[in-house]
Amino acid sequence: MYEIDKIRNKIICGDSLEELKKFPNESVDCIVTSPPYWGLRDYGVEGQIGLEPTLEDYLEKMLKITAELKRVLKKSGVFFLNWGDCYGGNNSRASFGGRAGFGNPRECVDKRPYPAKCMALQNYRALIRMVDEQGWILRNIIIWHKPNHMPSSVKDRFTNTYEPVFMLVKSKKYWFDLDAVRVPHKTENLKDWENTEFNKRGKGAIVKPNLLGKNPGDLWTIPTQPFPEAHFATFPEKLIEPMIKAGCPAEICKKCGKARERITKKEWDNPVKANRTGLKKDWHKVGASRMNEGEFPTGVKYYTIGWTDCGCNAGWKPGIVLDPFMGAGTTAVVAKKLGRDYIGIELNPDYVKMAERRIKKVEKSLFPC
Repeated sequence: MYEIDKIRNKIICGDSLEELKKFPNESVDCIVTSPPYWGLRDYGVEGQIGLEPTLEDYLEKMLKITAELKRVLKKSGVFFLNWGDCYGGNNSRASFGGRAGFGNPRECVDKRPYPAKCMALQNYRALIRMVDEQGWILRNIIIWHKPNHMPSSVKDRFTNTYEPVFMLVKSKKYWFDLDAVRVPHKTENLKDWENTEFNKRGKGAIVKPNLLGKNPGDLWTIPTQPFPEAHFATFPEKLIEPMIKAGCPAEICKKCGKARERITKKEWDNPVKANRTGLKKDWHKVGASRMNEGEFPTGVKYYTIGWTDCGCNAGWKPGIVLDPFMGAGTTAVVAKKLGRDYIGIELNPDYVKMAERRIKKVEKSLFPC
């Protein structure tokens, strides 16, 4: 078994399933990865995932890996999984190109008689079994919209312009820092905000945007990012950044292992249309879902004042981001930039060297965010 602190900031060259079996239980804080999609590419390495003769063989292998990932993820952990699809057909695998996170789903081969041109649904077939059989909790399906998606010559369907990213957890309560990834509001003028249709219906409770920004939602428009050393497209760093910021703690107690959490404060100003009591009475007009997203009646200031402290006085260490299909190392690059630690697993030794060269050039953040 590995000692987790001895493999921090390392990339292990080996088979993901076999290497994950050596990890201690509940030893990583966040998982960010994209597996090889079934039937899309030959990476030229013996034992690779994705070239199984049938979709069923591929899914069985992937489900063994996701079971191990659930074991090694902490109860407070979050798992971000970018997993696309392919189309049924009769093309040979030699004609397949592309990589997870780039391009259109290719046609793929399967001995089971799926209808030609039909999407294999490899990701959703696996996700249903992950929830039903392994106990994962699916919290979000994030749509990664690619504005610079590859053009397609297909004439009997629409071009593929997005891929899904599944956000999963193993416990109902987990570490998640939404405030770290809020985005600016488009309506910055309070007067404009007051005139929205929602506030006109409120009759007394004026909704004001969270001062830290709005929830980014589950539709992310992020261009793909080519990497010159690799013959496949890598994750774009901007896709990984919000996952790590929101899902991996920057500081964890060295003694008790508790992650620090953001401390926020609310302050009341003079309300615009009601006194404090009146605002509280009108909260039902705002709606519980709106309140949970951090949108409060006018008169409330909401901001960060610090971070929790467990009281151990033992110092802090960064959370660990695991990528079991490290590829060219983008997950590790982003983790290092954000002041987190990483662990990678990669079967291809050439990709391990490539990733290590990239990571070496990155300066670790002195001010984790």
